[in-house]
Amino acid sequence: MFLKYFIASLMILCATCCPEDDCAAVLCAGPPSLALRVLENGGNVFANETYTIDDIVITGENNSEITLNIFETEDGTLLLILDNFPWQLGENNYTLTFASEASADLSIDITLSENDGCCGGIQQLQSFSSNGRVTELNNGSYSVSLR
Repeated sequence: MFLKYFIASLMILCATCCPEDDCAAVLCAGPPSLALRVLENGGNVFANETYTIDDIVITGENNSEITLNIFETEDGTLLLILDNFPWQLGENNYTLTFASEASADLSIDITLSENDGCCGGIQQLQSFSSNGRVTELNNGSYSVSLR
């Protein structure tokens, strides 16, 4: 009798935990958001209150779809978040201007993830550069120096 219940339980468990073809049960990553640590003379321009979100103007391709927000991390770092849905595939070039005093040129290359499984064909960040320099991801954000 125990064996019957064990086999029935095992079949139910496998049926509910192994949704190989059920993409509704899979959580996929969404399009990328960029977190930028904006620096001027080595200091974070939001932490030292040099600039606020209201001081920023973004220009470039399809910039009307981009939203800008300030986010504070657990360690107190203030980051500029760029969201855009949908991003244009390929290279996207923008300029962030801060109170008409300083700026940073951004190049954002967007591709699609491989088209296999449930999460294929999703926009992803291929590369990011600022002021012509490739910038490496550091603790989930990119550093951008103003000129």
